[in-house]
Amino acid sequence: MHPNVNLLILIFLVGLFAVRAQAELSGLLGILQYFGLNLQSNGTGSVVLGKITRGQCPYSFESYALMQDRHICYPDDEHILHLSELPQQRKPPLMIKCLQPDPSPQAGVVTVPKLLIMQSAKDIVNLLKPIGNATKRHEPGSCVLVHFCTPTSLECARVAAYVNLLPHLFPTLPVAYIDAYEFTRFNAEFGIASLPTLMIFHQGRPLIKYDPPSNENVSVPSFIMRHTNLKYVNPRTLRPYILAWAKEGPLVSVPTVTTDFYLILAWAFILICLANYVRQTLFWKQLVEMVQRNWRESEETQMEMID
Repeated sequence: MHPNVNLLILIFLVGLFAVRAQAELSGLLGILQYFGLNLQSNGTGSVVLGKITRGQCPYSFESYALMQDRHICYPDDEHILHLSELPQQRKPPLMIKCLQPDPSPQAGVVTVPKLLIMQSAKDIVNLLKPIGNATKRHEPGSCVLVHFCTPTSLECARVAAYVNLLPHLFPTLPVAYIDAYEFTRFNAEFGIASLPTLMIFHQGRPLIKYDPPSNENVSVPSFIMRHTNLKYVNPRTLRPYILAWAKEGPLVSVPTVTTDFYLILAWAFILICLANYVRQTLFWKQLVEMVQRNWRESEETQMEMID
């Protein structure tokens, strides 16, 4: 056969093979794109990897905990957008505008601020009674700081001296104490879940609740000034006898020891249920049978000795 004919046949076979390979490569690319992979040719016959999308990232707990997703996956992946988001800005504090009566003495009468101890539900209602027609927190209204606690709590006894001092630190703010153990229905109404708890009321409505934090970075005066327009008195300017009075009362720094009858009844109920459960077990039946058998054998032994 003529050499030119052989060359033409060879060129035809090579072209046919190239077309078939290109078609197979196109089909493979289509399949990979269907599963989320974007493969593109770089013009040199090789295939390069484009943007990594869903399906390439492991999305496992280990990769999430070690922050590997941030380095493996591209930032456009919707499943790791939260890793690159900026933290949300802190919301502005809830501000309350309080009426501030003049704490200066009038007509020679000296009024000493003191902690208000609530003795009945009527006293609580009179304490939270609104003043004026203000209905919004940015309108001047009556503000009351209420301390929910109980004398039998060790944590309440620990902060008792500081609570006694609060009326002197905020002379224009009424500070009251409610025994959460005695007035339990107010706990559910105001959402009191732990003791001690401080709550600011505005026009008789509970607005801000303060639970003592685990650290000492946040103080009660800064909390009150953050949410109200009130200013506090520097404790260093107070007279020494006021600090001495705060340590003595009206709230004592030693927890009161009382008999909790409800706790006794609860333990009695638990023990009765436990005894009833044990009585129905196989171990209890075998124990009773063993005792009865030993009792009968001892009686028979005594009868034999008498005979």
